[in-house]
Amino acid sequence: MQAVGFHEHGPIENYELLRVDRPTAGPEEVLIDVKASALNYMDLFAVRELDHYVPGYPFWTGGDVAGTVADAGESVTAWEEGDRVLVNPYLSCRSCPACERGEHLSCPDFEMLGEMRRGGHAEFVAVPAHALIPVPDDVSLETACAVPTAGGTAWRALATRGDLRPTEEALIVGATGGVGTFAVQIADAVFNVDTLYATTSTEAKAEFLRDLGVDHVINYVEESFSKRIWELTGETGVDAVYNCVGGPTWTDSMRSLRDGGRLITSGATAGPNPETELRLLFIRQLDLVGSSGALPHELEELCGYVWDGTIEPVIQETYPLSEYDTAFRKMDDRELYGKVLFVQD
Repeated sequence: MQAVGFHEHGPIENYELLRVDRPTAGPEEVLIDVKASALNYMDLFAVRELDHYVPGYPFWTGGDVAGTVADAGESVTAWEEGDRVLVNPYLSCRSCPACERGEHLSCPDFEMLGEMRRGGHAEFVAVPAHALIPVPDDVSLETACAVPTAGGTAWRALATRGDLRPTEEALIVGATGGVGTFAVQIADAVFNVDTLYATTSTEAKAEFLRDLGVDHVINYVEESFSKRIWELTGETGVDAVYNCVGGPTWTDSMRSLRDGGRLITSGATAGPNPETELRLLFIRQLDLVGSSGALPHELEELCGYVWDGTIEPVIQETYPLSEYDTAFRKMDDRELYGKVLFVQD
């Protein structure tokens, strides 16, 4: 079969279209005929720096996968050939003490599909049967595959870890990317926050975000977004800032918060070691909240909002596997509005 992967770590130019053996389903696994897989920054991190995760070469990425069941292992009874499914990429054993406590992300055998285990940027992928979520007939597999990593990350960060509430004002930093577009819709359409702010870099992106539900969009290229937040809130700041980019946006995110506000983080695509201001943290008594991935029930809850149309994943472009280079470069150049997908017949 074909897969998009690499033989050694380095720049994104190391990605190539591979010809590899088609996987087979183990006793408790299901083989998926992949119809769509979504790109994530994880794909770039995987080739550039996550060599300690890779179990062997060649390795192919792809955490967000939707398709149809092609085969099932001998112990699998819940799924049949042709079933339309979405894969939960956060793979845990489901039986250890951590999993039994509901802490699946702390499972000692935790694997992220496409990062620690060969993924779904391929024609077929074998995954544990318990990782599958049924996709309704009226929802496209392209829509479904755009949900897990970006949407699950945003959902856990805002709904669970960040405890966002309808009476609050919130700021989304990095709002036009995959995680950001989910975060905007979660804050607006699900939690109905009182006022929603967002940052972006161009007027075209600002108009897109207004259409998506943002009340006030700030162009961080033209002005300091923390100063503008201070003006818009009458010098009180917002209740919550969701920052999934890190880098030079970090201190301004802290400055945008009210006394007792909370800074929620689940990513560092602009840099993992930002300058910070500790005095803001203790003088304003801010809460710093870390979040990562999504638990099974959280992803299923989010899918419910996607299936009924409350949240609509933003899909910018789709490509065949053979055009992997164009797709990865578009993501690396930060030209995205939402998600980019690989699609297959």
